[in-house]
Amino acid sequence: MATRARVAAPRPPQEVPLRVQKHLRRLGLYTGEDYLRWCMRRGFAASYRKTWDALEEEWSAHGREIAQAQSRLKVDRDPAKLIARVCEGKLRPRDIARPRWRALAERIDAQPMTARQTRALRRLVEVVLKRGRLLLAEGEVGGDRLPYLDALIVLAQNHRHWVRKPVDWHPRTHNAERQLASLIRHLIARYPVPAFMDAAWLRSGETALAYRRWYRAIGRGENLRHQEGPIPWTNRIVHWFLKAPAHLSIEAAIRWGQVRAEGGNEALARAIVASRIGRNFEHDAFWVTVIRFLVLHDWILPRAVGPIIDYLHHQRFVVVEAFEAPGVRAPARPAQPNLTMRGRSPFALLREVERWHRDLARTPTRGPISWPGSGIREFSQETGIKGRTLQVWLIRELRSAAALHAEGARMRHCVATYVPECRDGDCSIWTMERHSFEGIDARVTIEVNREGEIVEVRGKANREPSERELEVIRSWAARERLQLAPIIG
Repeated sequence: MATRARVAAPRPPQEVPLRVQKHLRRLGLYTGEDYLRWCMRRGFAASYRKTWDALEEEWSAHGREIAQAQSRLKVDRDPAKLIARVCEGKLRPRDIARPRWRALAERIDAQPMTARQTRALRRLVEVVLKRGRLLLAEGEVGGDRLPYLDALIVLAQNHRHWVRKPVDWHPRTHNAERQLASLIRHLIARYPVPAFMDAAWLRSGETALAYRRWYRAIGRGENLRHQEGPIPWTNRIVHWFLKAPAHLSIEAAIRWGQVRAEGGNEALARAIVASRIGRNFEHDAFWVTVIRFLVLHDWILPRAVGPIIDYLHHQRFVVVEAFEAPGVRAPARPAQPNLTMRGRSPFALLREVERWHRDLARTPTRGPISWPGSGIREFSQETGIKGRTLQVWLIRELRSAAALHAEGARMRHCVATYVPECRDGDCSIWTMERHSFEGIDARVTIEVNREGEIVEVRGKANREPSERELEVIRSWAARERLQLAPIIG
């Protein structure tokens, strides 16, 4: 016969001695369970059986916690002292109570800085706190929102290149972005520097280091021809680069300068900057010939420039699969790897672009290719009168190769070729539709680049957007903090 297992009787609740009861009350605790949890979190024995010495040790630890909390609050009330102590290594970010100040301290603590650079940062912070509004301000660079403190840290790391003292800086505006531009020029430049170059002090990476060298060279009055760049500098390119619009990125300003130096007008420069080669300098020797071709045939409408560049890119550089015979695979290569602009007729080229668009619409999509969203929200807007002329305008993102192919087929343009760019996060493609009682009407296709700029808006057969469509796009851009390229309006 099996023996029944004995069930242990429940242990009676442990009684809290009187001295421990008094102890937990002065700690601000209510129950014995609260006291045991308090002990475990601080590394003390979770027990009620304590000697007087053990209780006094716990009380001393509690006093130290109170003192540290009070010191953190005092430091938080004095931002200059807080940043100074972080720069000196006397204050750890985790000891700062307020989240915003803690985040700034963590950025400072993460930077490898010498003692001189640290002292330079202290001087900058003191001046900025007294006369500016930069310390907690942020700016958008490359699609990311970055604190202006990053620029202060980089300026401190470049303190050897300062031409003036921070204490002599007196801003003439309350706008944080303009204050940062003023401070950079005060410290680094003796001569005027284009506004788009300010991004060099907020960006990171090897290209940012090169752009800071350019900034210092321009600020010293030197010729950029002596600086290494993504394209060969000429005096004309440097001249037009320095005159590029302030809203452009540094890469777009380089392409702008190149187009203008080749004799292109502003409309052509805007169209090329908004295209896939506006910020990309790969295969630049070929694209220079394309720019010269477009300059020579300046009657080509700006809205046709983007499709022409897309077609040439696809024909010369995009690898396609082909078969020489049934079951025999040909070597993968671009459709026209030796394509050249020499002797090419602009009328024939435009016909080829139109034929390519029609072929794209008939070509089925291969394989389920999709990608995550860009993080930009979709948009909906009602217009007209309810019950009579109500219309709903909808802007939504296309997140798959099939969706891009369907959009290109119904709009008769080459958006289906943007699958690699969308997949890699270089841009996002959106469609605008108008919903009404009559049904759904596809209006335009929108391209937004990585920097959050709307660079292209195309209707059916690459027509330009109407003013009503632009009003909806502007409303969406204002809500999502997107910029409109000048070529769009």
